[in-house]
Amino acid sequence: MLIVQGLQKGPCGPNQIAYTDVGSADKQSEQGLDLRNTANKTLPSWLLPKLTAHALKAFSRPDAILFLPSTVCSSRVTTRNPNFQQLANNKKLNPNQWEVHLIEFKFCENTRPDPQLQKAKAQHSMLMANLNRQGYREVKLHVILVGTMGTIYKDYTDKPLADLSLDHHKITNLTHKLNEHFIRYASALIKTRYALQYNTSNNSQGLGPGATAHNFPDPH
Repeated sequence: MLIVQGLQKGPCGPNQIAYTDVGSADKQSEQGLDLRNTANKTLPSWLLPKLTAHALKAFSRPDAILFLPSTVCSSRVTTRNPNFQQLANNKKLNPNQWEVHLIEFKFCENTRPDPQLQKAKAQHSMLMANLNRQGYREVKLHVILVGTMGTIYKDYTDKPLADLSLDHHKITNLTHKLNEHFIRYASALIKTRYALQYNTSNNSQGLGPGATAHNFPDPH
């Protein structure tokens, strides 16, 4: 959700976010996300209108999709709010005038980010192939990686955010929040593991439950 929030504050803004997979409407509201015109959890049918609803559900779901109007020289967004669903219903959605940017966030080992990068590419390869067949001007996957202990990478965290048109100040602010958030998450996860181990040890000795370990903490 932090990344979607960051994108909303960038030049793309909320108007260009066509889809998210970032939790329930209640969680979005708690985080101050306004995604009322954005599909969530289910890929919108207008994105790939030639496919059945059943076939659409078989595709991987990226964390977010930006739908950007193309220009001759570069992919820059406009300030208007295109109603994608209305364009599709009116059959005015010309794929070759639009770019589809898939955004995938993943944890990775602090010293080995590449395996998760390759996993993300494989995960969304079929969706990207079908989007290309649909005739969109450009289809691009942006994989944003953060290490399990909050490690921020120049090539795997900063660069994908820059490719999404966030400036240096917004990238620094967002990566600082990501670093803090996942350090807290990692600390909570370690404490939970210790509590579970302590419970298991006490139970095996017939001492009954010792710590109050419940579900693992949710990183979101």
